Amino acid sequence: AALVLDPSMPLGLFAPVASVGSEAPPLGSGALALLQAALHNDVKMWPVSMPDAARVRWEYALRSMRYTMACSDEDEEHCDSMKAAMSQCLEALPRVPNDGGGSGGVGCKGFGDRLKRMEFSALSRTPLRGASALRAAVAAVSE
Repeated sequence: AALVLDPSMPLGLFAPVASVGSEAPPLGSGALALLQAALHNDVKMWPVSMPDAARVRWEYALRSMRYTMACSDEDEEHCDSMKAAMSQCLEALPRVPNDGGGSGGVGCKGFGDRLKRMEFSALSRTPLRGASALRAAVAAVSE
């Protein structure tokens, strides 16, 4: 994610991703959504920021790493599993939506899909008991 989203680094022919406004979801949410799509074949989080520039850079980075990965005979099994994981991420990339400003609906099935992801992302209970226990533990350790 750092390689793809680094604003000071051009990646091949592709210019760095422009910074998003303060109201847009963070760019790193696209990396988490890509992992979720690769593992579960669906993205259930909201909001996700995957502008077209980031999507192209993700595809370029995954394809170039998969192509240039050289393996010795003893690492062949690990190399094959890494290439398979990169292929799985490439297959999942079109399923990653873009909820940022100016999104063209890429990877999103429409407004109903966005509402469903909002519902999945909502907290059903507020973790007050766990948060207060953590504060008490931190205070006890710091004394």
